[in-house]
Amino acid sequence: MGLRRITHHLKTARVRAVFLFDGPPAWLQYHKHAIFANDENTLYLSDHDEKAIPVHRYRDYLGSNNNFVLLEFAKVIHADALAALAGTVNGGGILFVFLPTEDTPFKQRVLSSTANYERIEIIRPDSDLKQLTQQILASYLVPDDAPTVPLASQKAIVDSMIELPGTCHLLMADRGRGKSTTLGLACQAWIRHYRGRELVVTGPKPSSVYTLLEHAASSVRFVPWDKLLTEYPDQSVRIIIDEAAAVPMHVLQQLVQRFTVWAIASTVDGYEGCGRGFAVRFLDWVQQQRICKVHELSQPVRWSVQDTCEPWLNDLLLMQVSSENESLLKFDTDLALTYQHLHASELSEGDLSAVITLLLEAHYQSSPNDLRLLLDDPQQRLVIAKRQHVLVGVIWYSIEGELPPSLHEDIRIGKRRLNGHILPQAVAFYLQQQDVLSWRWWRVTRIAVHNSVRRQGIGLNLLEHLNQLGKEARVESLGSSFGASPEVLDFWSQTPYKLIRMGRKLNMASGYPNAIVAFGFSSYGKELVKTLHEYAHAELDWKRHLTVTVSSEIHKLARGILNGFAYGNLPFTEAQFAWSVCDMKMPIKTAGLTIPGQILNATEDLARLTQRYGYSSQQTMQNQLRQIAREYLELTR
Repeated sequence: MGLRRITHHLKTARVRAVFLFDGPPAWLQYHKHAIFANDENTLYLSDHDEKAIPVHRYRDYLGSNNNFVLLEFAKVIHADALAALAGTVNGGGILFVFLPTEDTPFKQRVLSSTANYERIEIIRPDSDLKQLTQQILASYLVPDDAPTVPLASQKAIVDSMIELPGTCHLLMADRGRGKSTTLGLACQAWIRHYRGRELVVTGPKPSSVYTLLEHAASSVRFVPWDKLLTEYPDQSVRIIIDEAAAVPMHVLQQLVQRFTVWAIASTVDGYEGCGRGFAVRFLDWVQQQRICKVHELSQPVRWSVQDTCEPWLNDLLLMQVSSENESLLKFDTDLALTYQHLHASELSEGDLSAVITLLLEAHYQSSPNDLRLLLDDPQQRLVIAKRQHVLVGVIWYSIEGELPPSLHEDIRIGKRRLNGHILPQAVAFYLQQQDVLSWRWWRVTRIAVHNSVRRQGIGLNLLEHLNQLGKEARVESLGSSFGASPEVLDFWSQTPYKLIRMGRKLNMASGYPNAIVAFGFSSYGKELVKTLHEYAHAELDWKRHLTVTVSSEIHKLARGILNGFAYGNLPFTEAQFAWSVCDMKMPIKTAGLTIPGQILNATEDLARLTQRYGYSSQQTMQNQLRQIAREYLELTR
């Protein structure tokens, strides 16, 4: 295909090309080998080739610079990886994307999106590669020399950082703007001006902050954030946080509160692990905690302004915020809402863009992969609310459940777990309610309301409308699973939904334990949700060391959960309260058994319990406790 000649031509203007390969597996394999023959250093990620880097590890390469990147999507198009790794391709480089053979709405969106952009090319088995090469080589490109680093804008930021060493400097910009380079140069300047005062860099991984470390030379060292939080005393080091959006927000908050943070850098594109809502909320929060100065870098450094890859991706993945004019959203609150219940593939481009923008701005975990899932998965549905034809709110829900009876027992004991079906599998496993696997569930995945009309009851109205739709569809139960922040719990407390489970482990993204709420329609569903709600609240009281009243329903539920621990794979920490309830009714000592003292009331995780009680491993501890639980259940039948 003349790749060397193409890249030489592209480098004169520092622009990238994207080649989308769409064809059968054998044909794709042939072209993959041809690409590697051209350059064996091509960064290669695949969702099925064991010799390649797994696609889900794409965040490890956010800080890299590459001339060639090959993304092989044999199963589904990983939109987050596509957006992130396109940003690591240097001007003059090429991004190769191998598309899945299955035709889906999102794949069609990818292919149709190329029409308005030069150097975003579709290659099929019937493509004339010689002609395509000649067309690219014949296209006129304005020569562009790489800018001298530092740019004036970068130097101004470095000077400001040195002049204001006690200020927390925030660098927020799109990828390829030179944030990490700027921070690296600032580190060198710091050492020159403030000798003896050490700087530490942290981020998702060392590879993610490679560019910073490269430009910082030996002026700083990298320390993983988990090591900082567990091994370093408060205020013991001055730190810089790079690629902040790929670090959980609750971790960032701990770092800011415990250490002197000199600088934080992040993109705001929404594919590094957090949505655009992350940038807005985190910026607001950190500026309340520290004296801050926000810096912006708008000029691309890694490629020229002629580059078409970035605008193509923004249009394809709807990453550019294009909110309605704020004045248009200052409605009279008495104006009625109108609702639509539909699949994302049925939306107009304008409404689809508005929905995705709302999700990116409102939720810390939204990303371009959401767009692909909404378009391609028929089990994902939307309810949207409009005022005067302007979208003001959306509920995204998933259809779950009705799982094959042959899998029920394996799911209950923790031997199998299917993709999706989060609510029925969680209730069946953690609460040992196998019957719910045959139910039809609707799980609320996201609720988002435009900032200009929040706190007007729109979210509650949307949920009420969804409940009515669920009733008409004869759904057994609606529910949701989420990080249980006080704000989110407060919202759900205003609804008919009841808390039926509060997890023990903290959700890495939110920093809060996962909660499950549910609302039953059938008489049996209502009764079960009521019992699970009573059990969940009894467990919360137990955790707070309050008196727990044990009804016969709670005791029966507790024995079932203890049975799931004794004869299944339920972790001990998930069965502690259940065993405590059983112990209240029939003490372990009365049954002639003994367990390590106070272990039923210990609040540590499995690792700390293993260490505290002197077991050689978590498995050894749990095996011994499972054996005692079996004996206890037999003796107290």
